[in-house]
Amino acid sequence: MNEDPEDRFELPQKFRRGVLRRERCERAEIDRLAAVVADPDARGKATWRAVDLIVAEEGPAAAVRAFAAVTDEDVRYARSSWGHGSVYHSRISDVRWPMMLRLLDLVRSATEEEYAEAVATAEKMREEYPSPASRAAMSVLALDRPQWCSADIAEYSADEDFDNHTARLLMLATTTQEQARELGRRIRDWTWVNDDRRAEGTFLAAVGAGADEFLVGCLEQSRWHALNLLPKLPSELAVNTLIGELGPKDAQGALLEAAKRFPRRVLRLLAEAEPATQVDYVLRLHVAAQPEVARSELPALSAAGRQRVAALPGPAGHNAPILVATAADLPRILVTPPWEDRELGKPAVLKNLPVPTPIFRWPTRGHVSSYAIPEIAPSPEEADDQGRLVATMAERLSSEYDRYSESAHIFFRRHPEDAIRQLLPSALGPTGLGLRKAQAAVRFVARQGWADVLAIAAESGPEAARATQALLERRGLDAFPKSIPAVPLWAEPSSLPPILLAGRGLALPASAVRLVVQMLAISSRRDIAPYGGIETVKESCDASSLAEFAWGLFENWGGAGYPTKKVGWAFDVLRWFGDAETARRLVPLIRAWPGEGGSARAAVGMDVLIAIGGDAGIREVYDISQRSQFGALRDDAAARIAIVATARGLSADQLEDRLVLDLGAGACGTLPLDYGTRRFTVGFDEYLQPFVTDDAGKRRTALPKPTAKDDAALASRAQARFTELKKDSKTLAVRQAARLERAMVTGRKWSEAEFRALFIEHPLMRLLGRRLVWGQFDGAGTLHEAFRIAEDGTLADVDDERFAFDAGLAERTGGTDRAGGTGAIGLVHPVTLGRALPRWVEICHDYEIVQPFPQVGRPIFALTAEERAADRLARFCDVTVSTDRLLALHRSPGWGTMPQWEAARAVATARRVPGDRLLIVQITPGYRPGSLADTPHQSIRDIWLSPLDTGHGYGTRARALPLGDLDDVEASEIIADLTTAVAP
Repeated sequence: MNEDPEDRFELPQKFRRGVLRRERCERAEIDRLAAVVADPDARGKATWRAVDLIVAEEGPAAAVRAFAAVTDEDVRYARSSWGHGSVYHSRISDVRWPMMLRLLDLVRSATEEEYAEAVATAEKMREEYPSPASRAAMSVLALDRPQWCSADIAEYSADEDFDNHTARLLMLATTTQEQARELGRRIRDWTWVNDDRRAEGTFLAAVGAGADEFLVGCLEQSRWHALNLLPKLPSELAVNTLIGELGPKDAQGALLEAAKRFPRRVLRLLAEAEPATQVDYVLRLHVAAQPEVARSELPALSAAGRQRVAALPGPAGHNAPILVATAADLPRILVTPPWEDRELGKPAVLKNLPVPTPIFRWPTRGHVSSYAIPEIAPSPEEADDQGRLVATMAERLSSEYDRYSESAHIFFRRHPEDAIRQLLPSALGPTGLGLRKAQAAVRFVARQGWADVLAIAAESGPEAARATQALLERRGLDAFPKSIPAVPLWAEPSSLPPILLAGRGLALPASAVRLVVQMLAISSRRDIAPYGGIETVKESCDASSLAEFAWGLFENWGGAGYPTKKVGWAFDVLRWFGDAETARRLVPLIRAWPGEGGSARAAVGMDVLIAIGGDAGIREVYDISQRSQFGALRDDAAARIAIVATARGLSADQLEDRLVLDLGAGACGTLPLDYGTRRFTVGFDEYLQPFVTDDAGKRRTALPKPTAKDDAALASRAQARFTELKKDSKTLAVRQAARLERAMVTGRKWSEAEFRALFIEHPLMRLLGRRLVWGQFDGAGTLHEAFRIAEDGTLADVDDERFAFDAGLAERTGGTDRAGGTGAIGLVHPVTLGRALPRWVEICHDYEIVQPFPQVGRPIFALTAEERAADRLARFCDVTVSTDRLLALHRSPGWGTMPQWEAARAVATARRVPGDRLLIVQITPGYRPGSLADTPHQSIRDIWLSPLDTGHGYGTRARALPLGDLDDVEASEIIADLTTAVAP
């Protein structure tokens, strides 16, 4: 009867060299093996000679007796003795390991009489030297006494096994699956297992699938090692264990590997497993990749399993059949890829192009600084080596390190014509190390439109112009690596949404989709770097289907545990194929990833948002920079917003002002919705919630149900639009209220023109602006007069009289406000209202104004005279606070800087204060972000104000400033936050 391939175990390659042979053999084979393997060290040679001498003079039995005596000694094995060298080589300083290896070979190659005498001696030694290690060593030497190993395992105690030496010997002696499983149940410390390649290789070679329970025990302490080996075992326990481990990202990849080795077994067990998101995902991938296996296994499944597999959507996630394109319908590169296309030809090589006059130099005069940007040299004599210089910048252009690529972008944007002149001799010349990079840089500059590349090439003659034209037309199709990556299981075409040809509704066949995936896999992150065939794919295929394909590929990559290196090309496909809906789907993932160890993905995800999401994507990144609970993510988002704002000549806050949505409302603040026979007008109330009025002027909170007289399609679109408006307006109200509260606390100001455009003329922001108290401030940031926005858009002061701006107030008084701006209009903090505060409270009550955040009703606090003179906020020191409350403070707006760590514990949080300062709250005992339950309470040790000066180690207590340096608003807000944190 033939063996089922799915019951066959293949020992991984890395273990094969170290497997100890324990079968009987001839002495000649031992001598041959010893001659071809690496020699032992000097001590090992001496040990060999000693063992050989004993065997030669007294026989193997005497050597066994000597070895038993040595093994029983209390000598500690060093872990380095179980290294990864040859079978005979060891770095051990103890003689027992090389002695056992040599003795094992001499015993198994002895004559029948000598072997029987050696085994009998070993049995006596087990009684004479009853220590567990000595008995286990005798079990290793006795090839035909498996009952010894079973008895040793039954008596094994992990508590008495120093350095797990006995367990190692028992692994060498184990020969049955029952022994392996029993040993696995008794081991407690698994951290050593992956250090012992010889012991484990011998063990796996002997028991095969029987190692499953043993490796399951490794999961907690040697997870990576267990997940590396479990997929290789032909065992239901191994597969079920991997299914049970789904959730953490590393288990998906292991289960997918098992699915490739044992497709039928994995299909059966997945189909019968408890339904769960990750289980369903892997089952869908597996069925899509192995449809024939799924069909053949259906009869063997339970009724529920058959129903589960049969209910899976067809190829590419669609039940409806899709017409598939033929080879004649496809672009050539999707039929015969460039790396297989013998007709592609080679580009023309121009060897004698004139070398342009040197023009660039490094700012550091010849030294290539890490992020330096070359500049124009005063004269050719002072220029640096142009070949090396432009080659360096071309290489940086495609670098995955932001600072390298940004410096190259700046260089080529500043000097496109001169850079192209210097690059063309390399880009059109013979093959060299920098050829591909030079060609890619030329194509990049041409694609960006920064220079007329063909005109510049024509300066060197018509032949150079033709060669450059050909270079641009080839699109880098010949720029591929020598080794083309295979398509991973999670990128199998049958598991992905279809790619449709533009305007034709025909789907790419699986072979073409595989080529698209391979083109993506050989592409890099940078705009310069996607493989040239990607441009052809985008031109030939439907954009919306490419976006759906990209998202399906991205979801599969995530479901497989993000298995590629670094961030991964499966992420970058969103940048190349994604659309606005892709950006919308990506936002919640970016916000959550840092909490799941995905900070790198979150950072690149924000780049994708900015690249494909337009103003909406930038708006999301700005919101992340202000409201994310993860400090590193906020910093990354703020850096990206600063780049975008600088490119537009704005500050980050000014950029956000211009990105505020109007949700389609016109200047009058309304928009129409159409049912065909009936029309409705959508307006927004003071809370930015949408409402509806019909033709008769009747106000409704929602659209009415369509009737038979209405146009069904129009009514459906109108209802979908109204639902979207409710969602978007709620998000807008929450974000803008938080932004305006932050502006009040930080003292941000607007010019009169900015104020009118944003808070009086904007159809939605004016509704928020009417619910707040504003003020005109002088140049020093002092309140001149407060006012509000009336319903008719006019301004009213505290006496309800018409208010007019004092033109030139800021210029007359000079100075700047607290936030560093030069504007004159801002939100008034109640601290600055003084005696007018009660009157503003009364006005809000009389006009039934419900403010979007606490303003006139905001609690006010102040430092005492003693506190202003001190450098320690003593009222909150030595107070106990829960760690949860402290984390809530740490994640509050303005807080989140963590300047101090001790022994991997966070022992401080801090609030940034205008003027490059930090208010530091030091705690004890501190907490580890991943182990909050270990320290449920904290005691506030100290609170002080510190300069923000990394050059001198900011946060040091010795540099504390007087608390009186805080202005009244800053002091009130800090005390309010701390009061909330320590409240019972």
